[in-house]
Amino acid sequence: MVLEAILLGLSTGTYCTMYCTPVLIPFLFGCEKSSHKRNAGLTGAFLCGRLAMYFVLGAVFAALGLLANEYANPVLSRRLSLYAYIFCGLSLLLNSLGVKFPWGCKDGCHSPKLRHLGNDWVTALATGLSVGLHICPPLWTAMFRSVFAGRGLYGFFYFIFFYIGTLPFFIPLLGIPFVAKKMPFIKRVSRVTQFCVSLYFLIFVGLIPFFFG
Repeated sequence: MVLEAILLGLSTGTYCTMYCTPVLIPFLFGCEKSSHKRNAGLTGAFLCGRLAMYFVLGAVFAALGLLANEYANPVLSRRLSLYAYIFCGLSLLLNSLGVKFPWGCKDGCHSPKLRHLGNDWVTALATGLSVGLHICPPLWTAMFRSVFAGRGLYGFFYFIFFYIGTLPFFIPLLGIPFVAKKMPFIKRVSRVTQFCVSLYFLIFVGLIPFFFG
């Protein structure tokens, strides 16, 4: 069962990167302080937030009996994705305005409140939690299997090993500080990109579909 869980994660990890890289790459490249240790810590905070949200969703879905069907409810998945885009976009926007405004203000926004909310560590955790709301078919399958594979720790470890199977796809992110030092201009490009991505997530694939979709 452990092998099955790891292989499920490995074979479907591209789904994870599809949702995570538009958030992580501009965010990590645009960080004010760039080091291998800090980059690994921020990536870890993001991944822990994502895992925590998966556990919350799994517990809620199991309690509500929504995992009785092996196939994800597309309406529910779409609704959760809207929340994910809104909260993720808001987190990235606060980070852009509060810590690293992309157009020349050296110390970022002068509002202490925004600077606190836009802290890189807060952003990493908040965006991880937000991205965890995207319920893709592999994740739903892992939830289903972990709930019905057995009780207690058996199902818990099934889900953990599934998650471990998705992690190799994030290893390239550990090389971001090396690339950023070799090409400093990427930092400014990434900050502008993050600002644009935050508005796109928040407005165009978040709020507009939420109210008018």
